[in-house]
Amino acid sequence: MSTLVLVVLGGLVLYALACWWWPYTSCGKCRGMGRFRSPSGRSWRPCGRCGGNGQRLRFGRWLWNVFGG
Repeated sequence: MSTLVLVVLGGLVLYALACWWWPYTSCGKCRGMGRFRSPSGRSWRPCGRCGGNGQRLRFGRWLWNVFGG
């Protein structure tokens, strides 16, 4: 049981370090492109979820910003 707790704590520490070092991740909706094809297929429109930049703040980093800093 204590090994499982240590593994989980180690994973949380690694995730916290990743959120600190790489606060942004690719948008899941547009897959990091920041745009979608229009329904006609001729032009592009910006992704509404990421605002067209292709990146979103990680959930862990959001928690860090709200509660930790």
